[in-house]
Amino acid sequence: MSLLSTVAAFSLQGKKALVTGSSGGIGKGVAQTLVDRGAQVVIHYNERKSEAMEFQQQLGKKKCLGAIHCDFRDPTSKIVRFMEQVNELCGGELDILVNNAGIVTKLALEDDTDDLSSWHDTMAVNLHAPNLLSKIFVNRFSTSLMSSDVTTRGVIINVSSIHGERSNEYMGAYAASKAALDSLTRTMAIEYAPYRVRVNAISPGVVPVERSQAAFSDPIIMGQWCDRLALQRVGTVQEVAEACIPLIENDWITGSIWQVDGGMMARANMPLRDRPPALRPE
Repeated sequence: MSLLSTVAAFSLQGKKALVTGSSGGIGKGVAQTLVDRGAQVVIHYNERKSEAMEFQQQLGKKKCLGAIHCDFRDPTSKIVRFMEQVNELCGGELDILVNNAGIVTKLALEDDTDDLSSWHDTMAVNLHAPNLLSKIFVNRFSTSLMSSDVTTRGVIINVSSIHGERSNEYMGAYAASKAALDSLTRTMAIEYAPYRVRVNAISPGVVPVERSQAAFSDPIIMGQWCDRLALQRVGTVQEVAEACIPLIENDWITGSIWQVDGGMMARANMPLRDRPPALRPE
């Protein structure tokens, strides 16, 4: 049982949210969690139309305002049009933006094409899109500065990754995009604070999703990952999604990057060691 289930549930009744990349994985989990708290959501998808339509039907018309397609590698004008559609569905009252959509590029730097197409695609989806979507989102609130007694008018959550702090081979573009997203999150928090828009990020660790279930079904692979985690187990989509709730609820949290990784970063990826004998006084 999670800690959140032991306290009075924070209500998002009347709030409207856009969760990008919400046809599956962490994005779907975040959207479901927001709906469970009373929010209405807009689903975004790129390639997984059937999954998005199924999720939309599952949520129902009262909870899901719509499902919209957009490829964030497309020109800026198409992304702007996408946000116009979102705002139409929300009646101009979008309260929460979760920048979750991303692509994981596993490629040696030297194996990218000469025009660095893989690099540019990764940056477009993982960095440029969150920046542009957030800019458009904040425009709703930027017509006037707010007095200090106003707490929160809008919330942005960027979904980053532990690769933003540490990486390994073949993850150069992905890791660079997430490191930049972490830095962008802090800058956004500072620049958008006068409009009472708070910006934070969650940084998930090892969380099996649809595309990785086959690998994690191998007990050897699962064991190798668990050995690197302080809690000795991988996380769940729900656990990552629930981490968004305090960031939405607490009016004094902004500019934070929350690691949701089972203690992976705390261990520094060092191998698991046997417990040493306890020190006892002579």
